[in-house]
Amino acid sequence: MRRVRLHTLRDRLTVLAVLVAAIAIGVLTVTFNLLLAGSLDHDARSRLRTAAAAASTTVSVRDGRVGVADAPNDSVLDGKVWVFQGARLVERASGDPELQRSAAALAGQAGVFDDLPNDRQIRLYAAPVRAGGRQVGTIVVALSLAAYDRTTDLAGVASVALAAILILAVLLLTRVTIGRAFAPVLEMTRAAAEWSENEPERRFGSELRPDELGDLARTFDALLDRVAAGLRHEQRLSAELSHELRTPLSRIVAEVELLQRRDRPLDERQQAYTSIARSAEQMSAILETLMAAARAEAGLDRGRCSLPAALAELRATWAPVLLERGVRLQVAPPRTAQAHVGVDAEVVARIVAPVLDNAGRFARTRVTITTVDRDGGVAIVVDDDGPGVGGDDPERAFEPGVQLADDNGHRGSGLGLPLARRLARAAHGDVRVEDGPGDGARFVIELPR
Repeated sequence: MRRVRLHTLRDRLTVLAVLVAAIAIGVLTVTFNLLLAGSLDHDARSRLRTAAAAASTTVSVRDGRVGVADAPNDSVLDGKVWVFQGARLVERASGDPELQRSAAALAGQAGVFDDLPNDRQIRLYAAPVRAGGRQVGTIVVALSLAAYDRTTDLAGVASVALAAILILAVLLLTRVTIGRAFAPVLEMTRAAAEWSENEPERRFGSELRPDELGDLARTFDALLDRVAAGLRHEQRLSAELSHELRTPLSRIVAEVELLQRRDRPLDERQQAYTSIARSAEQMSAILETLMAAARAEAGLDRGRCSLPAALAELRATWAPVLLERGVRLQVAPPRTAQAHVGVDAEVVARIVAPVLDNAGRFARTRVTITTVDRDGGVAIVVDDDGPGVGGDDPERAFEPGVQLADDNGHRGSGLGLPLARRLARAAHGDVRVEDGPGDGARFVIELPR
């Protein structure tokens, strides 16, 4: 036999409600029938006692003999009544021999009820006839229980039918009620699933709902916020990868194309191979840096590094690049107190590199890097002698996709500075624009110790 499985909460709640209702209705049905049977039994006994009392009014005792008054028009004894003195029958009612024997068996008894066997549906009652303080005779009366049994049977069938109807009604009502109660939940679930794929910015908002649905809506909104944040993170990561990997990848492609176009001297080929290897290492470092940033955003260990060593590496990497643009890079060595920062060296490089790239594109002749103590941390200050950050709102330089340009048409990619700020903030630092000593731009990179 296959086991029925309830797959939905709606089905389980419906079955539970019906089971509870069925148990309660069953208990009430049994209790009702027991009370009805007891009430009918009490009524039958009362009628027999009343009939015996009525019959006793026609019975008299004279000189020790029990007699029945002559009352031909009296209907009292027209029923099934027997009068005995001892075992002697004084008054006999009509009836079959079995009934007569059962009545005779009660002679001499007092206050005794007896139901005839074999489904006769007749009950007998023996009442005493007393004289001088002792029992001198017995009155036996009979009552048909057919009407009582029919009432009991009819009530039993009706109560069972009513119980079945009630259980069915509970089933239907529970099914409909739970279905209506869960309809908003199912609708919200479908909407959340659809929005998470197609419209991640939509929310259920603060629409008036019952408390439980309000809590569910807030939970779904929080879930959708996380989904949207994850999508934004993926999009941002894709853009950052494209931005950061474009330069070393372009360098590799250019070197390979030059190697394929013409024969080059051995020393030039060696330089090309070295440039390709360095670009590949830079790409690997970029990927590791983005992973380090992800770890920092997740609250993992940010590591530590020597700030002089990190700045020296930056100078070795960027000084030739800026020099090709006609810009000289000057790096002031940090003081001893600023020797270490609480950030990985690669993360420091990825934070400072976009700032240097931006300064190198806008500077006229010089970019300088200095370090100062600030608010319990270290600030790396990058100054250039260019036209400064254009526009009324310098903070727009940190918005992804915003490309600021000076009067000469220098344009950025729109992703380097936002990445630098995000990496710095992930490491509990920051990148900000401040007023410099001249007309050029000043970017301040704050890092924790």
